Amino acid sequence: MEGANAIADMYEEAKTLRAPREPDWKLAAAHCLPRHHGPWAGGSANNVQGESTGGARRIAYDTTGIRSLPKYAAVLQRMATPRSQAWHTLSVSNPALNKLRPVQMFFDSLTAMLFRRRYEPKARFEQASTEVYSSLGVYGTGPKFVGVRNPSPTDSTGGILYKACPMRDIFMLVDDSDSVTMVFRRFWLNARQFKSKFGEGANVPRSVEAELKKPRPSEKTTFEFVHVVGTKSAKDYDPEAFDNRRFPVEGAYLAVEDKSFVIEDEGYLSFPYLTPRTGTYPGDPYGFSPAMNALSALGTASAAKKSYLKMGQRAADQVLLAPDDGVMNGQVNLNPGSVNYGGVDATGNRLIHALPSGDFRVAEGILADERRDIEDSFFVTLFQILQDSPEMTATEVISRAAEKSALLAPTMGRLQTEYLGPNIAREIDVLSELGVLPEIPPELIEAAGEYDITYTSPLAKAQFSDEISGFVRTFEVAANAAQVQGDPSLLDHFDLDVAIPEIADRQATPTRWMRSAKGVAAVRAARAEQQQATQALQVAPLALEAAKVAQGG
Repeated sequence: MEGANAIADMYEEAKTLRAPREPDWKLAAAHCLPRHHGPWAGGSANNVQGESTGGARRIAYDTTGIRSLPKYAAVLQRMATPRSQAWHTLSVSNPALNKLRPVQMFFDSLTAMLFRRRYEPKARFEQASTEVYSSLGVYGTGPKFVGVRNPSPTDSTGGILYKACPMRDIFMLVDDSDSVTMVFRRFWLNARQFKSKFGEGANVPRSVEAELKKPRPSEKTTFEFVHVVGTKSAKDYDPEAFDNRRFPVEGAYLAVEDKSFVIEDEGYLSFPYLTPRTGTYPGDPYGFSPAMNALSALGTASAAKKSYLKMGQRAADQVLLAPDDGVMNGQVNLNPGSVNYGGVDATGNRLIHALPSGDFRVAEGILADERRDIEDSFFVTLFQILQDSPEMTATEVISRAAEKSALLAPTMGRLQTEYLGPNIAREIDVLSELGVLPEIPPELIEAAGEYDITYTSPLAKAQFSDEISGFVRTFEVAANAAQVQGDPSLLDHFDLDVAIPEIADRQATPTRWMRSAKGVAAVRAARAEQQQATQALQVAPLALEAAKVAQGG
């Protein structure tokens, strides 16, 4: 890694490159994630939490974005990484090796270990993933750190650590192929926290050292640090080396004020920071989120809601109009049962009138349209289809599922490429560092351990909905024709022994609800025996009668 001064300069350039995106992020946070608006709007180095959301409340009068974001995160969680089922499997890339039972057993054990480690309470995978999905919805980028969870007095075994990173403190650089090659994560520590985090072996910056020399170091005085991680160049990477040169990714901790390294030459087998994005433009490191795409609708809905509230307030507490003739003396008593003399003229015409509050229908129409646009951006209306149409047939349900999968395919594709795939690869590297991987078969070692990921989440399965829908429609046509013509041979075109298990698998039917191949064979054998017994009972009277006739003859 380059020197501390060069890294500090790159960090400042990364901050400058990101700055044009921040105004949109602040607005998106105000409309969809108010608790993040405080850090963007007024958080300082000494107050990085920025809990105040008063500014957000003044901007966002409508809560559609706030209500839609958790639904968006829940949709991605349910469709991509549901805890209730195994959402991926692993297998060897070589089809011939994949038939070997030791290889199959290894990948079965590895997959089971990943899910067990992933969903340990102290790992916090599910919490981190939910925060990643929320960040994708607001900012278009959902950074997350995946590293080693060291053993401690309260965690004797250690394991994998998952930690979502706030977008406010992440800065990225990309290469010419738009792949993220360097990440800066900013954070602040006071002197006591510095000693706790880095221990005695770290290089103490001059600013922190001066604070530590005080009789009582201040808890309020904080210092800016950056964890910088980047991929090595080809000349700096040597997979055969025994030192840090064998790692393709390197990292260091930088004290920003002093421009000095606290810890340097950290090595990683893979990039520890995952940076999934919802959509990008060439050369731009950061993604574009549903909230950013819906900013105009969010702003209009908030303005319409503000006008609607004003009209409602005027309707409930009306503005009065009166002539300036001195009769009322500017005093109108609005208390119940009060009498206002001079409020009418001698002929009984009112001298005081209420100012019209406006047309509520116009505001309601504008608000409804903008809310629908916002919910469309966050996939909320997409997943209301089945709920709003419970009377649909099975074929219609499958067709709607195919439509959903088509609309979600771009999002799912990026999640698999930039989040799920790198997350699984990083987990395997961490388990390798911890030395807890299952024993690798010799055949797999010779193949350099290459593996494929097969996604089995509901959204991945829904990508086959078109095939299932086509099969169901075709089978219905054939069954109706067979019934009309009285010719069941038309159904001979369908290999149900192949189709039914595959449909069950792609529709996420629990395995325990389906019979195994042996179970199906046993049921069919029992049915055949029952049919033979029934036929024997039916033939027995005829045989007995024939015997009697023969004896009588």
